[in-house]
Amino acid sequence: MEWGRLLRRARRRLRASGERAACALLVAVALAPAPALAQVDTDFALVRGEILDTMVVENEADLDFGDLLPGTANGTVVLTPSATPTCTTNYGIIHTGNCRASRFDGSASFLFPLRVTRPPGNQLTVTGPMGATMQVTNLTYAMTTFHFPLAPTATEQRYLLLNPNFTLYVGGTLNVASNQRPGIYNGTFTLEFNYD
Repeated sequence: MEWGRLLRRARRRLRASGERAACALLVAVALAPAPALAQVDTDFALVRGEILDTMVVENEADLDFGDLLPGTANGTVVLTPSATPTCTTNYGIIHTGNCRASRFDGSASFLFPLRVTRPPGNQLTVTGPMGATMQVTNLTYAMTTFHFPLAPTATEQRYLLLNPNFTLYVGGTLNVASNQRPGIYNGTFTLEFNYD
């Protein structure tokens, strides 16, 4: 009987001490700092790109003012930009031989604005014997095939292509001095073709 009482008492103590231990453990767990939760913030950016068709441009003919005999005063030869250009002279300049506009054939995308960047000052220098020079000024431009001319800027001719194939003719004004040195004169100019 005595043993039974002692055993019951011991069981109560163990149970009570076990419960306290469990409570203490629960409290310790509850008071322990929780691990920091990682915060993720996601944002999106749009990316855009466009691949344009390749544009091809070829120089099919050079600007050729032909053969000239200087006049009685400084004068000019005006060559029109077309498939059948004319060369108009003044101050007694005599013109014979070629009269050919420069020709550029190209292909680009349909209904795209074509921008043709002119040479600086829209002019060029041709050089002849002994370093003699002449100026070609006021380069002029004419587009064939279907296009819609857009307002030019200070440095560009602008067209809306209604046909992907185009031809651009370039003419200009050759300034010839009355005492111009005889010989062959050559020069180059660069046009930059862009579309967007």
